[in-house]
Amino acid sequence: MKSIGQEGPRSGIHLSDGREAPLIEAITRYVPQALINEVLDRTGRREKRRRRLPASAVAWLVLMMALRSDLDLPAMWRQVCGVLYEMLHRLGGVSPPVKSALSQARARLGARPLRQLLLRTGRQAALGGGNRPYTHYKGMPLLAMDGDKYKLPDTAANAAAFGYPRTSRGKRKLKGAYPQMHLNRLMAVGTRICIDAIIKPCSANDHIAAPALLQSALPGELLLWDCGYYSHDLMDQACREGKFFLGPVPSHVVLERIRDLGDGSYLAKVYATPNDRRDDRGGLLLRVIEYTLDEPARVGHGERHRLITNLLDAQMHPAMELVVLYHQRWEIEIDNDEITTHQLDRAVELRSRTPAGAVQELYAVLVAHNAVRSMLHESAMSVGVDPRQLSFLNAVRIIRETIQTMRDAPTDQLPLLYRGMLAQIAAGRLPERDGRINPRVIKVVRPSNFPVKKPEHRNWPQPRKTFHESIVMLK
Repeated sequence: MKSIGQEGPRSGIHLSDGREAPLIEAITRYVPQALINEVLDRTGRREKRRRRLPASAVAWLVLMMALRSDLDLPAMWRQVCGVLYEMLHRLGGVSPPVKSALSQARARLGARPLRQLLLRTGRQAALGGGNRPYTHYKGMPLLAMDGDKYKLPDTAANAAAFGYPRTSRGKRKLKGAYPQMHLNRLMAVGTRICIDAIIKPCSANDHIAAPALLQSALPGELLLWDCGYYSHDLMDQACREGKFFLGPVPSHVVLERIRDLGDGSYLAKVYATPNDRRDDRGGLLLRVIEYTLDEPARVGHGERHRLITNLLDAQMHPAMELVVLYHQRWEIEIDNDEITTHQLDRAVELRSRTPAGAVQELYAVLVAHNAVRSMLHESAMSVGVDPRQLSFLNAVRIIRETIQTMRDAPTDQLPLLYRGMLAQIAAGRLPERDGRINPRVIKVVRPSNFPVKKPEHRNWPQPRKTFHESIVMLK
């Protein structure tokens, strides 16, 4: 399909009767039909005979699942093919495909094409096409890694493939109500676009997927990660591959000062094993930043915090700047919430009852999310603001509302409608935020490491100092 704004006829999905179904016009700007066809050919998923449910149409059906969690499969198929087209077919005595036929078509498609779509579109859109203050730090593109869990329908197949979350409460062993899959993502901080993702059973920790995600980063990029990724091997891999990192140090880790630097940070060595530390064998020379917060209203007040990085030049990368920069890692936590709370908006986030279907669906969710975030970035650039200042929920609602309007409009009106959609998205501004100040508690009693929300957690006092003003270096 030609991009919106170019002249020329539409080009959509070719159905079994030769008809060309209109596509989701806004999304095809970021996921072109030509790319879907190429991915289907490369993964061997292109049908060898004419089917009523061609693979390219099924790919769009799965992407629609990621945008319209409120619809069932037949309703989403009508969105893909066009409501009017399906009505006329029904009047002509042609029955629409039933839910089981759509499920079988999804099984034929598999998960590989959707993963390839994520890899092909994510990296291209991740940094928004330029060096901007919200995408780079001193010329280094900013990326973040983090994990999240997604609930699945409670079927025997999903339980066997992914397992249930488990935890202990005293002597009691608790099991979660639904199977869950563990997703690790590599995301561009400034645009919140996913570059790569790896799916594992719910019992997997972040260390398992971290080396593969790190390989998807490019030399010269700066990765922000939390303490769940701290490991000698991962930091050694980053140094060998010419990639930079910044992340917290777990409280139990022993780090001995080798040399103090002028900004309050110091150099230390990290070893693979305790024996290597004892013999001073093969240690990584890294930089440690220790600080605390002197604002009582902020989480972590009075506690010792340690960050570690392979950015060793204290003059080029001052410790205070890196402390403030690290807290941009929270962008991936906000992005996780965008997906689970606003895009999917379901108690059980995924609907697929088979493991292969669940993997396929989750990759489609990430592709669709990237498309929405790309539109948010384009809209933000049109009014000169940071894309993180625009509401994701507002954008999803506008896209859902305009799908049918843009489909029914003449081709020559699409550029005007698209600009109008971007203007509506740009109008959804969010208030400025100053770091996380609320206590980390949960409302619903469930297996969790965090305490339950209590009355004293309500109306949490607002800080008098900014986050930058709250930082006190420890020497």
